[in-house]
Amino acid sequence: MTQAIQSQAQWLIATDLDGTLLDHYTYSHSAADSTLRQLEAAGIPVILNSSKTRDEMLNLRQSLHNRHPFIVENGSAIFIPQGYFPHMPETAVENSGYWVLEPGAPRRRILEFLRIDSEQHGAPYLNFAAATPADIVAATGLTYAQAEKANRRDYSEPLLWQGNESQKRAFIARANAAGFSTLQGGRFLHVLGQTDKGAATTLLKNIYQRYSERAYRLIASGDGPNDLDMLKAADIAVLVRSPAHPPPQLTGHPDLIVSRNTGPQGWAEAIQHILSRRAQIPK
Repeated sequence: MTQAIQSQAQWLIATDLDGTLLDHYTYSHSAADSTLRQLEAAGIPVILNSSKTRDEMLNLRQSLHNRHPFIVENGSAIFIPQGYFPHMPETAVENSGYWVLEPGAPRRRILEFLRIDSEQHGAPYLNFAAATPADIVAATGLTYAQAEKANRRDYSEPLLWQGNESQKRAFIARANAAGFSTLQGGRFLHVLGQTDKGAATTLLKNIYQRYSERAYRLIASGDGPNDLDMLKAADIAVLVRSPAHPPPQLTGHPDLIVSRNTGPQGWAEAIQHILSRRAQIPK
């Protein structure tokens, strides 16, 4: 039985972008725009949580009219607009108008690992640092300008895997032994520090909680395996169907919604279903 949303709770929504809030093929978010406006009017923050870089996220936040903190590169860093909370969180640093928390690893360390590993075991993948803008455009469908932003990474490295599954498993084991994590996204295998979307979301939720007497509850939405840690951390988990792959397995979650439609249409459908439990939210 799906739990009722209680009026005394303060809700946060953490959401993936590609394939979830953005269409898998066109990257459009228009089908979700009305619901996003409704959430903003209701005072429910939408936290963008993606494998995308800071530069990519800044453009998208503007397009989405989003003013809230956001999480980049699969949980590697949290960007909080300065003054959003009464005080800067401990361990945060100031950077270009943001308070930044960095649970991930610097990209230079990841690239050094990839260099050494490739010398010993080969490189059955295309990684962004070694790719041309044209390579990234071909792999992602992004424009050249978007591809350049996608390659301005600080904390992670996406790999377009071109080897077999046995090679991938061996590579993942070597990355883990070297102190890194890997996450399989919709298109890419991401190498990053010992963090994930769920850990970063929980950290940010705890910061919100410090400044509220009401208990914060979390809705999380995503469509790929790299979203599972975020979905597991949520009070309500939303799996958005993809036109390109089946939903990842999320077993045992007490409140799981699987959308009927795909992408932003499916996202909006699921969020509206949740909001319908709460009559006081303006339509």
